[in-house]
Amino acid sequence: MVEENKKKRILNAALKLFVENGIDNTSTSLISKQSDIATGTLYIYFQNKNDLINELYISIKQEFFGLTRSDLSKMEFSYESLKRSWLKIIDWGVDNPDKFRFMLQFNSSPYNTDETRSKFAEHENKLVEFVKEGIKNQFIKDLPPEYILEFLTAHLTFTMDYIVQTNTKERSMFFDAFFEGIKLYYTS
Repeated sequence: MVEENKKKRILNAALKLFVENGIDNTSTSLISKQSDIATGTLYIYFQNKNDLINELYISIKQEFFGLTRSDLSKMEFSYESLKRSWLKIIDWGVDNPDKFRFMLQFNSSPYNTDETRSKFAEHENKLVEFVKEGIKNQFIKDLPPEYILEFLTAHLTFTMDYIVQTNTKERSMFFDAFFEGIKLYYTS
């Protein structure tokens, strides 16, 4: 229990410092100091800084993907299923802004290697298939699924930041603004 607590303190301190200072501007000695452990103790739990960074990212990404796992397993694209997943992600991001910011930071960093991305390839593929299902059933525009997912990520990021800054409780109208951008319009 004590050992698990130390590891958790290290990960929590690293998360806070990575978001505040950036990954590259955060040393292991600073993480150790923030978590109130000796620097050598950090290396009992993590081989090096890269190992720490990757373990933190993987744990957060697993938590994040766990939000939508059940919705994706059904593979039935609908306005309701997309909205349900979107709202879960928004609420998680608003409740965990440091985790979300770290994921964004990590995604555009050199630490995001093919090896790390491969750990989530199955879930990423399910997301693509989910979007393809929406396109096939003519719920959403026939755009590249990867584009729609990037649009989704950008909109989620903006919406989370806006909600945190304004402390608004509104969620549904922001989803509708996103959905307006991807839904298929019928013309007569």
